[in-house]
Amino acid sequence: MTDQNLSEPASQPQDATVVVSRTVAFPVRQVWRVLMTKDGAEAMLGPGAQFGEKGHSWVAENGRTGVMRSLHPLEEIRFSYRRDEQAAPTTVELALQAEEDATVLTVTHSKLEPDMDLDDLRTRWQAALDRVADHLAQL
Repeated sequence: MTDQNLSEPASQPQDATVVVSRTVAFPVRQVWRVLMTKDGAEAMLGPGAQFGEKGHSWVAENGRTGVMRSLHPLEEIRFSYRRDEQAAPTTVELALQAEEDATVLTVTHSKLEPDMDLDDLRTRWQAALDRVADHLAQL
């Protein structure tokens, strides 16, 4: 009988993902228009931040930063997201799905480090969707 190395390879921690959704009673075109305003962008990114074209960097007054990765009108906005300069970049996707006279907004925040507070991020993105809904209700 020969000796074999039976040790298992060290497992790599899996990146965590947070997903939150909200349905708003507005057509997708109207939701998109609001998201593309200063108020809509700030509702998602934070005060002082603006959505831009692919490659555009954004900075919020609260120190969060990122880079626009893709912008598909009426469908999706994807951007990198860093809570501060020392944090590793993560990925946020805001998807819009039309459903009759309503729109389902889904935020998927991925590439999260295992030690990140996932409940805090869920609360943060749910509040962002609530702010977007509030802006829509004011129209």
